[in-house]
Parts: sequence; structure tokens; C-alpha cells
Amino acid sequence: MEFDLEITGATFVTPEDRQKGTIAIRAGRIAALLEEPSGSAARQMDATGLFVLPGMVDQHVHFMDPGATEREDFITGSGAAAVGGVTTVVEHTHSHPVLTVQDLREKAAYLADRSVIDFGLAAHVFPQTIENVPALWEAGTAFFKAFTCTTHGVPALLSDDLLRLFRKLAETGGRVLVHCEDEFITEDNEKRLRQALRTDYGVIVEWRSAEAELLAAQTVALLAGLTQAAVTIAHASQPGVVDLVRRQRALGAALTVESCPQYFYLTSEDVRRYGPTRKFTPPAREEASRNAMWQCLERGEIDVISTDHAPSTLEQKFEKDIWNCPFGLPGVETTLTLLLSAVNQNQISLEQLVRVYSETPARLLGLFPRKGAIRVGADADLVVVDMEQEHTLSNKTVLSKAGWTPYDGLRVKGRPVMTMLRGVVVAENGKVVAPRGTGRFLAGGVIPPGLGFGGRTRGPRSRFQDAWSRTTVRRLTPNTCFPPRRNLRNGIAAYPFFSSPNTRREASLSVSKTPIPL
Repeated sequence: MEFDLEITGATFVTPEDRQKGTIAIRAGRIAALLEEPSGSAARQMDATGLFVLPGMVDQHVHFMDPGATEREDFITGSGAAAVGGVTTVVEHTHSHPVLTVQDLREKAAYLADRSVIDFGLAAHVFPQTIENVPALWEAGTAFFKAFTCTTHGVPALLSDDLLRLFRKLAETGGRVLVHCEDEFITEDNEKRLRQALRTDYGVIVEWRSAEAELLAAQTVALLAGLTQAAVTIAHASQPGVVDLVRRQRALGAALTVESCPQYFYLTSEDVRRYGPTRKFTPPAREEASRNAMWQCLERGEIDVISTDHAPSTLEQKFEKDIWNCPFGLPGVETTLTLLLSAVNQNQISLEQLVRVYSETPARLLGLFPRKGAIRVGADADLVVVDMEQEHTLSNKTVLSKAGWTPYDGLRVKGRPVMTMLRGVVVAENGKVVAPRGTGRFLAGGVIPPGLGFGGRTRGPRSRFQDAWSRTTVRRLTPNTCFPPRRNLRNGIAAYPFFSSPNTRREASLSVSKTPIPL
């Protein structure tokens, strides 16, 4: 049996363990995991002394494309992600939100040749668009994004709107990522601070207060439990939010919690000192909160790490006062490096890293085990990391249009040195080496059983389990009509082997005739 490529000598890591051996790749998928090289591969890659992880899955990025592409676009954003070890992202742009099925189709077609890595698209939910949820879910949106406070021009969903949305999601099996800050507290804080003529950088911490986040998260958690909808609380900044998710999930809610590296590396003092380049929301909290977040991560209470990558250039950040300069910071390029350094500092394990930044987000997106896994039949989305390499993060090496990082000058140990997408090297040693269009559009899936997150089962199987090992694909083009959601495989149109004379391949490429169990 001949393979296209064998990665030899590496230690490959899963959330359960790590093994030393050979990863054999054929036709873009992992075809075998061997103790020794087979001797029948067309190419071999020696990874002795290195670790191989499944490609990172970042469910929360803003590449601004189409939209504010002076801040970022899909070409630069996906390239930065590839260099950072990320092979799959889910994008949601506020300036041009996906609100209808037509929006989703047009955006997927527009981005078909613009991404270096695979991508999904989230749909925003406004109060007046809740009825669009079933059709959008059927059409292939990865999940839905909702706000409990008016932010970035996106209107807030108050309790009655959230209840309607969650009931709709419980019916359809979709999932929502909720930005939690209370509308009334943030409005009152802003009014009070503006009346006091405050323009110092500390207004960010007081405006977007910890209490505003906690109150909104409590409402969301309670409604998630009431409706049994699949809900993820976005970018939790404090341990109180993590704790309430843990408690509500123990009562049966299908509730998960996401956090971001800025809540582990930055503090409110950084916000007060640096202002615009530390303006994101919810903002970084006090030192004690940051330390407690590390403990939550170590205990396994945080389900997903994402970046909330939302860059602006330094010029854009400083051209207006602290009230009006843009929110957000770059992160997709540096997050894996920061987490690898945390592993070297014994703050988390490599297995935990893989769980929160690869496997669990892939599961929540319905992409597992095609994504987020090193197992036979999975896509060969892999990142090779050197745990011994020390370097200093620098603005000078940033590939994002931002051109800077809040971690400039931070000494770290461990970095991704190669990223592969379906067996193709897309980034190596800090450089993008694959062309735009290498990445494909992915449709999300139902949450499969067995996640242990409480709540009702989200359907009998992920559609990526249903004969996923026997499909071949064609690329979407701008004129391609989306097939019904049930006919999507890997987010693109799917056909059984031998269904097209142009895509015929040997049957031996199918690793198994039965789905791999979760």
C-alpha cells in the first residue's frame, strides 16, 4: 500500500495521550498510524524531536472580508492563521453580517478563492431575523452569533428575543455563540462616564464592567437551561462566568464556554496603560481574575479557546479618541505559540491544548472526526511544533494587516514550524507557502452525542459521520447553488466514490465502510 507522504519520528498528540510513530497520508487524509515507516511512501518527512498536533480550529475570527478590508481580509487573515498553526476558522464579519441564506451563498462564493485554510461562516441574529434561523441552519451556517448589548453596530437581543431564538435553536439543532454584556449596565456606565467628560483609557474597564458581563451571562445560562438550546458563551473574561456555566451544565444545560488568550495574558492595568491597543470587549480583568482563569483552564472548565481575532492597524487604533477607536486586537497568529509556551511553563498540558483549541471546537462545529483529530480517516490537517525553540514575539514579524501584536517583546518557548491542510504544506517557518484558494468552505454540523455537555442529543449523528470516509468533493464557484444541508459534506458538495468519471479513485482509499464512532 503506497502513501503520498509519511511523517516519521514525530510524537503525535491527542487529548488522551501522545504516541511516537509515523503518520501516513494519502489523498489528503490520514491513511495509517504506524510504529515504523512503511517504506512505501512517495515522500518522507523526518520530524524527529518534534510534536505533531491536529490543526487548530478557531471558531471566532473577524477577517472583515467583505467589509473593512483596510483592517484585514481573508487572504492576509487566513495566511496569518496558517502560520499560527490554525487550519480551520469560522468567520463572522459585523460590517457585512450574514443574515439570510442569500447572504451566506454570496459570501461563500466570494471567498471561494481567497482563503489559505478551510473556513466556515457564522450568521448573525438580529431581533428581526430570528425567523431566518432554520433556513440558515439548513443552508450550512456554522453557528449563529448574538449580542446581548448593542456593539459594533449589531443590535442587542434582550431576554424576550433570546428566549425566542433559543427555542428556535432547540427545534432546529443549531448552536449560538453569545456575546455577553448587559445592555442596560453598559448604557448606564457609558452615560455616566461621558457626563463626567472622562477620556482616559480607564473608561474601557468601567464602561464594559465585570458586572455587565456576569449579569448577561447569567441570563443566557438560565435561558439555555430552560430551552435546552445549544449555547456557547463567547470570550469569557472572568472565572465567575466559567463557574456559572459549570453549575448550569450540571443541571442539564447544553451550555459551553469559550475564552481567549487575552484573558490569560493581559490585565486591566494593561488597558489603562496602553488604551487603544488593549481595547477589546469584554476587556481584560484584574490580575487575580487572570490567575483564576489559568486555574479554570487547568481544571478543564473552559471548553474552547478562540482568538476573537479583530485587527486594526496602529494608525486606525489611534486616529480617534478612546471612545471611538475600534475594538479588537490581532490574535490568530500568536495564540498557539502562547499556549505552547504555557505548556513549557507547566500551566497546561499539550493534551489540554489540543482539546480546547482543536478537538472540542471541531466537535461543536460538527466537523469531528474529520477535523480536530489525528486518527485514520481524518483530514491530514496537522501542525508540527518545536517545543524547544525560544524566540521573542515582535511586531516586525506579524503577517496580519494589523502589523502589531499586544505581546510584542514577550519571550516564549515553543512555536509551530509547519502547518499542513489535507496533506499540503500551507505554512512553514513563519511564511505562507500555499496560494489563496487552497482552503475550502465548510458547513457546520449538528452537535453529535457524547460530548458530555448536558442537554438533549443534537441528532443521531453528525453528517460528517454519515459515510464521511467515502466522499470526494468539488469546489464551490460563484455560480454554484448550495445543495440542501443534508447533502453537504465537508462544507462543499459531496458525491460517493465512483459517482463521477472525473473524480474516480481506487476503493482502497476508503479507510472504513462504517462511520468512526465518537
